Amino acid sequence: MITSTSTIVLLAVSLVFAVHSASAFCTTNFPSSQHHYHKILHSTSNDGETEPTVPSLTTSSEISRRSVVSNLIAAAAVTVTSSGTLPQPSFALASNDNAVTLNSQNKKSFPLASFGLQIYNDDVAYKLTLMALEVGYRNFFASVLAGNQKGFARAVKDSGIPREELYICGTVLSNRVNGEDAAYKKTAQGCLENMQAFSVGKIDKLDMIMLDYPGTNDESIRGQWKAFEEMKSQKLVDDLAVSNFSPTQLDAILINPDATKPTVNQLPFSVAFHPRDILEYNKKRDVLVQSWSPLSRVIGRYGSDLGSIGKKYGKSAAQVGLRWIVQSGSAFCTQSKSRSHFEEDLNVFDFELSTEEMKRIGQLAA
Repeated sequence: MITSTSTIVLLAVSLVFAVHSASAFCTTNFPSSQHHYHKILHSTSNDGETEPTVPSLTTSSEISRRSVVSNLIAAAAVTVTSSGTLPQPSFALASNDNAVTLNSQNKKSFPLASFGLQIYNDDVAYKLTLMALEVGYRNFFASVLAGNQKGFARAVKDSGIPREELYICGTVLSNRVNGEDAAYKKTAQGCLENMQAFSVGKIDKLDMIMLDYPGTNDESIRGQWKAFEEMKSQKLVDDLAVSNFSPTQLDAILINPDATKPTVNQLPFSVAFHPRDILEYNKKRDVLVQSWSPLSRVIGRYGSDLGSIGKKYGKSAAQVGLRWIVQSGSAFCTQSKSRSHFEEDLNVFDFELSTEEMKRIGQLAA
């Protein structure tokens, strides 16, 4: 009999990720804030809620991963603990720290705020990347799902900013195939396609490559990881990362003591959605959580509370929500088409929420 809420939520998360891995990725039906990034790609309007925009391979009948996670956790009667406290981060953070060193001990630090490109054409990607660079972003999440890595790469080249000042992450989508060999081949193909796209901007090495989704089983995951480790051995990338991985899926890699550790696990994590186990199981494995939905369902529900706290620091509700993520021990990936929103999202490293404020914010979704 399961008697631990921690066990229940881990089983719930593991089940939904296993179900989700059988498809390439899913559409979403949850509301979001005006201008912030979601792993499930969206077009964004400053006039209100975002509307989902997905590649043709996705159908409306596919499940919403996040809604299923939420429903499973709700059914198990699991919520954030009544204290509203979260585990201490495994990465040292201070109010003026905007980057961390990952478990790879890469000499290039990982900026906690990242710009994630959405589904729009290469020309839009080019313009927004230049805007983000001008504002001060140095960490970029250029997913293959967005289909505009070439536009991003051209912007990097034309910006004149030295490549060594930038942290660039590409992604591979290879979760539809089954079995170690098939997953290895599909992932290796994805790695090659990333390098071909980025070469348009004379980018011949990545700082990170990330699996958009885990394979359908342990063998498939190990096939995916084998291809990533080969890419690293070829000195085409420094850090290896994953997205949407449950504890058991991480362990499919880590069961091999000689395997390269995943450095980052990109997951939904926000003021509105933060089961404590999400941070705990990654911290236990020395993996940094990066939120792919930092303000989804946050501003509409808790904007007044966050804004009230922000007045003390001269910060907006969005900035307080992002700062809470950072102080909880996570990084975040955001997006915008507005320079003012880019600046707002990046300007969260010059203040620090009090212990009481962290606790109060952590209880909002309880």
